[in-house]
Amino acid sequence: MLIRWHTLCFVFTLFLWLTAMQALAQGGGMLSNAHTGMSGSYSAQMRISDHPHHVLVGHVILVTRRAETVRALVIGQRRDGVHRLWFSEAWSDGIELPYARTRGLGCTHGHCRDAPVGMIFLSQALFAEAAERGLSARLVGPSGAIDIAVPAALFRAAAAM
Repeated sequence: MLIRWHTLCFVFTLFLWLTAMQALAQGGGMLSNAHTGMSGSYSAQMRISDHPHHVLVGHVILVTRRAETVRALVIGQRRDGVHRLWFSEAWSDGIELPYARTRGLGCTHGHCRDAPVGMIFLSQALFAEAAERGLSARLVGPSGAIDIAVPAALFRAAAAM
């Protein structure tokens, strides 16, 4: 349990670092920080849902610190002026995926128009499968349920950096 908590803290710190730095390269890229020992790559951000009232966007990150690599789909909501979405779970083909809700301003790509929603953590095997076939999932929580579809190319782009 303690290891999982430290991993989540590491990933959230990394998430904030990567999203803040994305303004430097809007189409995806690589980042590293010798001071923290972190390095990683990220894909471009794209729309991942076709919900009629809410726009969800996502990008894929791969982050390494020491010998640990974290792979995640980072999900954001384009601000619509109505309300923020809140999800507590992510499911794919009847399997619950490791999901964590994120908070903050959501400033990415040089602006603050996206609100953070959450992250789906991917094992090495699930990442490899997503890089071949993409990832379809349903986000579920107090805001209801929204289906997302992430193309395989997004996962391949992050891995190719």
